[in-house]
Amino acid sequence: MAGSIIASFKALLLAQMQAASSLNGLQITYGDPGEAMRRESIFLGDVDSGTQTPESFSTGARRRVEDFTVDVILAIQSKPTPQTAEARALVLVNAVEQILVDSPQLGGSIAALQFCEVEGMSMTTNQADQPNCVCTIRIHAKARLA
Repeated sequence: MAGSIIASFKALLLAQMQAASSLNGLQITYGDPGEAMRRESIFLGDVDSGTQTPESFSTGARRRVEDFTVDVILAIQSKPTPQTAEARALVLVNAVEQILVDSPQLGGSIAALQFCEVEGMSMTTNQADQPNCVCTIRIHAKARLA
């Protein structure tokens, strides 16, 4: 999609998460690390580009409003019980959300970005030989494109 900030948004979100002291020492990657996944991992997932709505002004100028969501996946395989895996996952969910609360424009280096915020979350917990929990955080972003 021409004129989208999605790729630059994902790169900036990744950099913000990697720089956050609350996430220090975790594996944080642009995409699914696959077989290289560590016991606690955060990575960027699917994007839903939603809509680009045109705006017109009385001066004749036009621009588009871009709405999209980016999934951030947290995978926890480091805890002895499903409950402790969920508890650890929620600590990390809160840390990711705090990054967005503290800076809804992710530092302002993408001029078109109006805001981003957590839209929702899903959690799947498995009780197997190695309990694990996977959380998907849906981050909604809105931008005004020239």
